[in-house]
Formats: sequence, C-alpha cells, structure tokens
Amino acid sequence: PARAFILHPAPPRAKCRDRLAAMGCAMSTAILCLICNAKCSISRVVSRFAFFPPSPASYTVEQTAEGVSTFTFTQPEMQAAVESVAHLAQMLEKIEVRRLLTSRKQRVAMLHFKYPGAQLTLLWSHANAMDIGEMYFFLLQLALQLRVNVVAYDYSGYGASTGEPSESNIYADIHAVFDHLVASGLDVQQQLVLYGQSVGSAATLYLASRATVRAVILHTPLTSGLRVLIPPSTGFCSVGGCCSPVCVFHLCDPFPNVQRIQRVRCPVLIVHGTSDTTIDCSHSLHLFNNCPPEHRVDPYIVRGANHDNIVEHDPERYFEKIGAFLASLGEAASRGTASRPGQREADFSDGRNRKVFVSLGGTAAPDSTGLKPVSPY
Repeated sequence: PARAFILHPAPPRAKCRDRLAAMGCAMSTAILCLICNAKCSISRVVSRFAFFPPSPASYTVEQTAEGVSTFTFTQPEMQAAVESVAHLAQMLEKIEVRRLLTSRKQRVAMLHFKYPGAQLTLLWSHANAMDIGEMYFFLLQLALQLRVNVVAYDYSGYGASTGEPSESNIYADIHAVFDHLVASGLDVQQQLVLYGQSVGSAATLYLASRATVRAVILHTPLTSGLRVLIPPSTGFCSVGGCCSPVCVFHLCDPFPNVQRIQRVRCPVLIVHGTSDTTIDCSHSLHLFNNCPPEHRVDPYIVRGANHDNIVEHDPERYFEKIGAFLASLGEAASRGTASRPGQREADFSDGRNRKVFVSLGGTAAPDSTGLKPVSPY
C-alpha cells in the first residue's frame, strides 16, 4: 500500500533560527548596498556611520604671540566653571595644551594634566559624541584622585582637531600623541597606561598591539565594528552563520579589537556594565577570553550600569578599582593611590558646596547634573 507522508510544521526554534539567519543575510545585503553607494569604500562607510563629533565643539585652542597654546571654552558658563575650580588646577604641576601634527597631516588637540611627582601617565582615548572639552573636569578629577598624569586628545574632526574622523585617522592620532610622549622622555614601557573608552578602545588596542606599554584599561569596549551590529549569540537562535556580516565582511571589519587584543603584552583590565544596551557586556567577555591568559586581570563588571554611567553608578568603587589596578603594576604606581603626608584630599566643589562635575559622558556647570549621552559607541 502507498505510504502516506505527513508534513509536520517546523518546531518554534527552527522557525526562529531561520528568521534570524535571514536577518543576517538582510544585514549583509544592506551593508553591501552602503558600500556600493560609498564608491566601494569601506572607510567612507565607517567614517559616515561610526563617528559623531559634537557640533559645535565645546572649546577652541588659540596660540599666543609667544607660541603658547591656550584652551578656552566656547560656552561662558563652562569657562566660569573652570575659574570656580582653579584651586584644584593649582594642585597640579601644570595643564599643558598642544596641537600635534599626525602622519596624515592633521593637527590634533591634546590636554596634558601633570600631577607633581606622578610615576604613571594615563593616555585616554575618549568615547563617541564628545570632545576633550566636555571631559575636562572629569580628567582633572582623574589626575587628582589617582595622582597620575592624564593625557587626552581629540580625534581628527573632533573638538579643535583638524580633518575628518576616520578609522585610519584615529590610529594616526593616537600614534602622534604616543610619539610626543616618547620624545618628551616618558618611559612608555614602565610608565604609560592606555585607557580606551568605547570606540576609543579601537585606538587603544591598535597602539597596544604595536607598542610595549605598562598596561591597558578598556572601558565598555567593542570586539569589532560589525559585531556591534550583531546581537550577542544565544545559541540556537543566533544570527551568526555564513551569511552574517561578521562572516561576509570579515576581512574588512573595522576596529578589529578581538584580533588585536591577542597581541597585547601587558596587563589588561576590562570595565563594563551589565545593563549596557549600546555595546553588550558580552563584548568584554569575548575580549577577555581572547586576551593572552598571562595578561588577563579580573574584569570590573558593574551590575546595573549602562554604557554611559559606569563612573556615576558608583564613583567610589570605580576609583578604588582603577587605583588598585594601578597599584598592582608595581611599587611606583602605589604613589598614585595614597595621599602624600600633609596633603589634603581634593574637594571637587566650587567652594560653596556646589557640585561642579559628575559625568564621564560630559561636563556640567555648577548646580547642574545633566549628562551628555555617548552614542552610539
């Protein structure tokens, strides 16, 4: 007798898997269309969709007749805030302002907060949609709290830096700052700690994979540019596969941190929040697993923190964790985590018990607690 064949509906998981696989194909097709529209230039696509410099810039850099660069906020209330914390700035040796020439012929703005007798220097690569003017007060706080030198710079096209932002430019930008520090006499192998926040993790790992430094700190880092577009894998219902953009465009994936971290030869501390919806915390787990085992440091995972508020979520814990990591680098770093005899702690107010700054994602004038979001990464 003829055998009957009954078609059973696909189980729910299979349907979900098929839909997500199709989504991977759709995403790859959409990216291919963007590349074609950009005259087959991946770099043009990255520049258009990965960088969001604030406009207008929060500051300007001018040069005096004596050739000294000066830093001025464009908003009067921010300039007034600087004057209100002048007593704090006086605790530093100096705050140096420079514009450095890169290998790609751009001028990048740089701030150097010099703490007296500091043995370590943090080279900070900031997140998106901000400039070093918006971070001024936080960087000042960082130098005073940790008793380290802090160097921060703006990417090409950000703040007072010339040119347009691009992946190639941000690598040239950090290299120009690195070369300046080497030329100034800094022992980068023993004294330089690279700190990359969000998209700044790309510049940080680019440099760390090529130069020997004392340590690396990655703050809400990404594994790669395309992986930011792909939801984290959840096993059966993953969008991963041969049609995923990560696979199709593997050779031209921007910001390939997941490969570069394998070439880092120094201690690496990773900081991330569990409620980050911009760059999922799984990115940090992936980077941690790809970091050479001998250089892994227990990550600082902040439960409930999102992409923008890790410091604000628990400031004391943040400075304690970063300070302990710096102290672990050696006896020289211990000076950056303990007060000097007879030296008072920094009081971050304007003298009238008014908070002057609260946010890593931007600055705030006295009596303000408004935060500037960091978007998209």
